Amino acid sequence: MQATYNLNTDELNINFLNSIKEMFKNKNINIIISDNHQEYDKNHKNNLDMVLKDYQKNGDKNFIEMNDEFWKDSAKRLIERHKIS
Repeated sequence: MQATYNLNTDELNINFLNSIKEMFKNKNINIIISDNHQEYDKNHKNNLDMVLKDYQKNGDKNFIEMNDEFWKDSAKRLIERHKIS
């Protein structure tokens, strides 16, 4: 599992740390901190370019419309996935 956060240092608090601890419960993790926005911007642009090229090549074949039915199904899946046994 991987998570990427882009935030201001003023936003760092105990809730942020607790969310990381919960997400990666009982796992060893690597934390890399950088203030280099150029690298983030470059990666973000590359990702957008990949999505655009995929859409141009395949149309909406690889995309899911987020309509009411999508959200109902998502809620149902999340409830099932996180149900306490």
